[in-house]
Amino acid sequence: MRVRKSINIENSEEAIYIAKIAAALAHPVRVALFSYVKSKNEVRNDVCNKDLVAHFNYSQSSLSQHVKKLLEAELFEVTYEHKFSNYSINKKTVDRFTKLLKAI
Repeated sequence: MRVRKSINIENSEEAIYIAKIAAALAHPVRVALFSYVKSKNEVRNDVCNKDLVAHFNYSQSSLSQHVKKLLEAELFEVTYEHKFSNYSINKKTVDRFTKLLKAI
């Protein structure tokens, strides 16, 4: 039997981290963006900003605001090629978030 080490979550760095990631995913559009980028990352390297605009029925500026929140929470990584932004999932952040959720 595997025993999990529980964490004292109140006012801890872990609690702040979990709250930051949860806040970034607190909007249905951001959850959809995360899911879309994750699924595309599984079959190719990254997703261009024009791919997001083509896939979602939102304006480019609206999507940019949502992507900004995901970038601030470090759920997305971005690389720039000319005038295009390419997004991929930050696996390190997702792994840490998942691990911390399991611990509580």
